[in-house]
Amino acid sequence: MTVYKGIRLHVDGMYGGYPHSVLRDAVLQGVACPSDEAERHAFGLIATPPPHLRISVTRPIGQGQQGAISARLFSQGHLVIGERMSLSPLARSQSPFSVTSDINLLMARLWSDLAERISHGGPAIP
Repeated sequence: MTVYKGIRLHVDGMYGGYPHSVLRDAVLQGVACPSDEAERHAFGLIATPPPHLRISVTRPIGQGQQGAISARLFSQGHLVIGERMSLSPLARSQSPFSVTSDINLLMARLWSDLAERISHGGPAIP
């Protein structure tokens, strides 16, 4: 059975001179939801009121420049968990839509790490 819970998303950063609206659309395409039972359970523990997910993408102007993405999940005004990684080589030289797979991977790690922490008796909201 599918459970519908909300999440507020904030996208910031810059991507090599592209308009922010293009970056936002690319991030929206890459955001992944909790996928397995443990991840959905972990999300359910922080889902009321709706948590706030802040994704930041930075890629300096210039072909091949290093960039990074980060995701931070907040609930009830507290940081729940965060992840950060460098952009893949493809995303360093392409349009913002090339980061969708990087964002998807980052989000998968975020949900997995949250579920892992809770399965080991850690708090949902530290």
